[in-house]
Amino acid sequence: MFTSSVIRKLSRSEEMFAQTHSFVGLAAEVRGPIDLDALSTAFDALLEAHPVLGGHLECDDDGRYQIAVDDLEHPGIDVVELADPQDADPPVRLDQRDSLISLRVLIRDGQPQPTLYIHHSLADGHHEFALIEELFGAYSTLVTTGGLGAGETAPAPDSLETILAERNITKQRRSGLERFMPAMFAYDLPPSRRAAGTETNAAGPQRVPMSYCRLSEQETRAVVDFGRAHKLSLNAMMASVILLAEWELRGRTSIPVPYLYPVDLRYVLSPPVSATACTNPVGVATYLAHIDDSTGVIGLARDIAATLKADLAEGVIQQSLLHFSPQYVGNPPGLPDVVMVTDNGPVPPLPTPPGLEVVATHGELFFAVNAGIDMYSTKIFNDQLMIEYHTHAPEPQRATTAIAALLRGLADQQRTPDGE
Repeated sequence: MFTSSVIRKLSRSEEMFAQTHSFVGLAAEVRGPIDLDALSTAFDALLEAHPVLGGHLECDDDGRYQIAVDDLEHPGIDVVELADPQDADPPVRLDQRDSLISLRVLIRDGQPQPTLYIHHSLADGHHEFALIEELFGAYSTLVTTGGLGAGETAPAPDSLETILAERNITKQRRSGLERFMPAMFAYDLPPSRRAAGTETNAAGPQRVPMSYCRLSEQETRAVVDFGRAHKLSLNAMMASVILLAEWELRGRTSIPVPYLYPVDLRYVLSPPVSATACTNPVGVATYLAHIDDSTGVIGLARDIAATLKADLAEGVIQQSLLHFSPQYVGNPPGLPDVVMVTDNGPVPPLPTPPGLEVVATHGELFFAVNAGIDMYSTKIFNDQLMIEYHTHAPEPQRATTAIAALLRGLADQQRTPDGE
């Protein structure tokens, strides 16, 4: 028998990720060979530097989830080589009762693609990317020097509730969701195009289907220049484009489009929070988009940015998750379909040794829920803007195609001397 030692219980904001068995994957699409032995050693070093990653989730006698570690060694990286390059990706087995992190290398047509999976109760996207940077940094050092120096051991990351309490941020009267109340049961809503899900939850985490679009370097540069020319942040501009595309797909009606998005509090709190010091240091921002034929990208983006600035100034976003934990239970009845977007902005390049290049990255989401998942993610990596649409809705490519068309329209405006 191997005994477990409890690190700590999950907080309220982390608990729902355990209830839904949520994992987030980040794949590195690479060009060049990978030394699997060195990658395995680098992964071991990552687990040694962050011992909590080698843990798993257990339930206590009251049904609360807790992070625990035992004497069992982590199984290490999983290498899967496809016999036929045209074969679909084989299923990924993720089980929070066994492990909170997994690294799989899929070899297709001789080219490896590593993907790091981490339990969402333990890390958000920013946190996970920092771990991947550390993994690739250790791998690069191993390949180029043949060894790794002794590193420091990081403590288990704090919860959102802990870092807020340390900064005297407490629950206010507003959560931010009040902004959606005028749209509740106020409209004769058309049938949702999103999947309703199933009656029962899946036995384990299931990958959410994804559609995506990617702009070229030239198109991306033009879109960014368009934003700068109009003093728009990339976050606000991408939100505006996605909301306008959603409005188009919904039939250009007068029904408002509710918009909900996470805000990385690392850039907001004082003192600041490092990339891996907290599990999910985010707040939730809301906006109710009233769109008609006269609505343009610029005006809508400016109003989104102004609303965000006001909510941050009033401290609403910082304490928003003290009111509730986001639940993957589908769209609230009586409310138009909510648009959820995570904007990762410009993502820095990953460290690699000579001969290996990370040319792109993409995300993967895994949940064990019966509700249909529907969310967007945006980023710029390797100077290319990418929009991912993780959804159970039918024909998701209609959304990514509409978004790409709007973005390329902005790029054309910026490159045309007489453009707006």
